[in-house]
Amino acid sequence: MTVTFLLAPATPTAAGRMRPLNILRDLPAVADLIELCFSATLDPEGRNYIDQMRRNGRDSHFMNWAPRMIESVSLPLSGFVWEDHGQVVGNASLIPFFKGGQKTYLIANVATHPDYRRQGIASALTEAALQRAREKRASSAWLQVRQDNPGAISLYRQLGFVERARRTTWHASPGTNLLSEPREPDILIQPRPARDWHNQSRWLESDYPTALDWYYSQRWNVLNPGLLNSLYCFFAEISTQQWSAYRSGKLSAVLACQHNHGHSEQLWLAAPEPCDPAAITSLLLHGRRALSERHSLTMEFPAEIADEAIRAAGFAPQRTLIWMEAIGRNPNDTPA
Repeated sequence: MTVTFLLAPATPTAAGRMRPLNILRDLPAVADLIELCFSATLDPEGRNYIDQMRRNGRDSHFMNWAPRMIESVSLPLSGFVWEDHGQVVGNASLIPFFKGGQKTYLIANVATHPDYRRQGIASALTEAALQRAREKRASSAWLQVRQDNPGAISLYRQLGFVERARRTTWHASPGTNLLSEPREPDILIQPRPARDWHNQSRWLESDYPTALDWYYSQRWNVLNPGLLNSLYCFFAEISTQQWSAYRSGKLSAVLACQHNHGHSEQLWLAAPEPCDPAAITSLLLHGRRALSERHSLTMEFPAEIADEAIRAAGFAPQRTLIWMEAIGRNPNDTPA
């Protein structure tokens, strides 16, 4: 069986040429390009990512090891760059992951130097990365794009990508904006009892969909009550705190904090849809007060589901990312 994939034609008008990424020489230049293109929106994690790319580019041990692991580790070790007179002015990384035993790819770090934009470079690089993923018989290819970048969203749709999820990353600094209206009298916040795990786990699976678990790899069992999980967390040095919110005795939401030593504390909010905004705000405020002496708090949640409730608890949105997927090649298909 032969399958033909219809892609939007890429006819770049920019000077220069596209070529495969060469990790032995390109990583520092790609890091510089990503920093130039996204400096206004980089969070601490993003800056650490760029710094790590530069360190890897200078690390002889990494350079000896990386070429043998391109298809085995989830690192930006392959992809395509656009080069003009020896300068890297465009990039699209291709990062392998495994989803349900099948290989998938994340197309990441799609960037074009400001002086070379609107000349078809991003389209050509993304199309080349997508085609390479299909040549590798990937089940699918994914990418993420900021909600406030309509030009890129339109481009990816033309290339066959379909939106699968829209998620907002929220941030709260210690001790800021903790004043709020008094809690509604029928809302009760308390440490999460074991009996709430059943609903919490169901809501977590909905709020953090399995379609993206190849990327997040979140182990919800660390939040599961019980002796075996407690022993696992003890030996793995994982610590958590959890609280439940009830309205008139009915469970409305559960908040978990997974402590990461030396980093932002990661919060996991579990709530049904439709959610109870007042209960979520009260729950987040309670969690923030309990953790006020710790590091900054970070939380990701589906966009537009509880935005106002989260904002009312003193969280500020960092970014909203749209996750998009393009179908790959069926392993039973023969090349076109």
